[in-house]
Amino acid sequence: MYAQNKNLKLNIIAILVLLIVFTTNATAVTVSVDAPEYESGSRFDITIEIDDVDDLDSGQFDISFNSSVVNVTDLKNDIEDGEIGSTAVPIDNSYFMSANSIRLLFNLRDVTGVSGSGTLATIRFEVLGENGDISFLDLSDGLLVDKKSDKIPANWVNGIVTIGDPPTGTLTTYTTTVYVKNIDDDKLDIHLLVNGNDEGFESISSGKTKEYDDYGLEEGTHTFTIRWFDPDTDEWYEKTKEHTITDVTTIILQTDEHAEDENKISSHVFINNLDNDKLDVYLYIDGNYKKYLSISSGNTGDYGENEFGKDEYSLHSFKIEWFDPDTDENYEKITRSHITSEEAVTLYVDKHTEVDVIPVHEKYPNPVSTSSTLASSSTQSANGTPSSPTTAGGSGMITDTTTQSTKVTPSSPIEGEDSTENNGLEHHIVTTYTLIGFIAFMFALIRIRSV
Repeated sequence: MYAQNKNLKLNIIAILVLLIVFTTNATAVTVSVDAPEYESGSRFDITIEIDDVDDLDSGQFDISFNSSVVNVTDLKNDIEDGEIGSTAVPIDNSYFMSANSIRLLFNLRDVTGVSGSGTLATIRFEVLGENGDISFLDLSDGLLVDKKSDKIPANWVNGIVTIGDPPTGTLTTYTTTVYVKNIDDDKLDIHLLVNGNDEGFESISSGKTKEYDDYGLEEGTHTFTIRWFDPDTDEWYEKTKEHTITDVTTIILQTDEHAEDENKISSHVFINNLDNDKLDVYLYIDGNYKKYLSISSGNTGDYGENEFGKDEYSLHSFKIEWFDPDTDENYEKITRSHITSEEAVTLYVDKHTEVDVIPVHEKYPNPVSTSSTLASSSTQSANGTPSSPTTAGGSGMITDTTTQSTKVTPSSPIEGEDSTENNGLEHHIVTTYTLIGFIAFMFALIRIRSV
């Protein structure tokens, strides 16, 4: 009994060993594409390699590729027989399955099977693509048959080829830390660009430094750009520096200081509506239209800043035009001021103006000026009453040399002194006739009593 059990165990072990051996042999065959990784020439060869095959008799496979990058132009001359050991592997037939695929069939007719490693075929491709183009070289529908007409299991391994020269080498990447310092007198939103790529922005207070990030950069020269908007000058600024990275690096960039232009010559125009109606008021400076605003009664419109060239004459004209719905008339008013620095000019829309030009110097022989911190202008309105001055933020001095208010298109006669004198004369005549009538009445009464 014991001997029987021992023999049974030995038989089981032998069977397992044989299964392992057969399984190992069955999965050991590999068919692969041997192709150059990069190809810079006009033609190149690939081989279909086979490893550790036993008793190979025949077989077939398809090879697929990107025909716009590489292609086989002559099946007869561009496909050669393979070889395993010293035995040739003849290609019986080859043909296109599609524009991107070729099928190859091989058969060892006079051989009872061949074992070992070698090649199944050599295929020559012509390069059609450009540098950097890539083509897959895929094997499919593969079949290997041994001398007993049994299928041989195999692993099929694809390939790939890139057109052009291989890279010269892999560059080392170093960590680069970037800081930005703001030396301007304002808090600024500062954008950082590394090699032209916007890496975002940080808000940095005056005199402060802020870290942006760590950047992995290859060895070589790189550009670092900062870009910001300065509220003092109302301008965008950009500053670029190149740095050569050879190791772990810290880079500090800094802004420039752009103070407000102390020599700037400009006027900040405000228009106050003294009329009872909401009006559309148009502004012209030196005869050029600037803008219009709808200004409610009693409110002031901000028409913004207008800068003048330093070579321009300092006397400038400010004209406003509006239509008054109460009188159904168009009006205009002109103020001339000497602008020599950054100054504020306040103009006034008068209530129902119907009088022509009244020079300011007739009422104010000396120029009207403001303090260095508050700017105001006083103008003579059309009805002869000076309008109340309004202050506006600014600096410098405003001098009004002439203020002109004109009704542009009169449509009815202007009432004036003549009508007043006629009314007085009529009143005088009426009074005289009343007195004469009273005297006549008293005289008649006396005569009656005397009788």
